Amino acid sequence: MPIRQRELRIYLLSTVLGVAAGGLMLPLFSFITGLFQLPVEFGDAFALSAFGVACLVSGIMAGILRRAGGLWSGLKAAFVLLLLLVIITLVMGTFSGEFFLSRLTVTVICGATGGVIGVNRR
Repeated sequence: MPIRQRELRIYLLSTVLGVAAGGLMLPLFSFITGLFQLPVEFGDAFALSAFGVACLVSGIMAGILRRAGGLWSGLKAAFVLLLLLVIITLVMGTFSGEFFLSRLTVTVICGATGGVIGVNRR
């Protein structure tokens, strides 16, 4: 299999698994918000946390599948998620730069950490 096609498959699979992990976190956070009757402002923090989990899982999977270059693999996988998020918010017309810097920071930290964890997994 050509290298480009293999790389594309790796990042596509890691993105799908990252979206699934983040999507599973959102109902959990919603349950916690309702259970403890937290204010609506907690929703932004929980959404950012779910995005962080998605980037972490995506980075871990990219590191596991590539078995090398964990830092860069995780960053690439997380940036694919960030790009997907920006495109979806642009299409929906709800994009605001208000949380972009925090999302970018979470993408870099969680993606790189996930990639390193994935490569060093035994």
